[in-house]
Amino acid sequence: MLRASTLTSERLDYQPLRREDLETYVRLRNEASYRQWFYFQDPPTLESAAREIEEMQEKSRREIHLLREAFDSGVYLKETGELIGTVSLNKFHGPEEELEHVEIGYGIGEAYQCRGYATEAAIAAVRWGLMRLRELGAEPILTGSAEHENRASRRVLEKSGFTFVCAKQYVSMYQVIG
Repeated sequence: MLRASTLTSERLDYQPLRREDLETYVRLRNEASYRQWFYFQDPPTLESAAREIEEMQEKSRREIHLLREAFDSGVYLKETGELIGTVSLNKFHGPEEELEHVEIGYGIGEAYQCRGYATEAAIAAVRWGLMRLRELGAEPILTGSAEHENRASRRVLEKSGFTFVCAKQYVSMYQVIG
């Protein structure tokens, strides 16, 4: 079985966040372009981000069961090793809300946007996620959502193989079936 920590693509590596990336991670999650779409999440502090990094590190030491826990990864430039964002696959929206299918999430820092990194990361996560779901004997379907006005995120989903499914009150829903 493939560990998520071995993921790689043409320009990017995907691995658990490193302790030395704590301040960069907090800065990326507090940038205006991220906060605009994730206003409903509390901005991370150094303490809360340190806990997230520890959880990612712990999960990276074992195989991830995608139907029971999230795959969360830092997105790093191969050329420099610099953290530029995150990508995730998750079946949960909190302790009491289990989604029908695994949902993708991604965020790339402002200095690296409009270069195709989010699409590259999403494609890598989709390939890995669909493979893991098939290995688990689960229905290989991933979902994605983006607020209607978030054209960039909707475009990433479309370029990553997702098909528009429906519009809800605030978001457009997409899915990819493998």
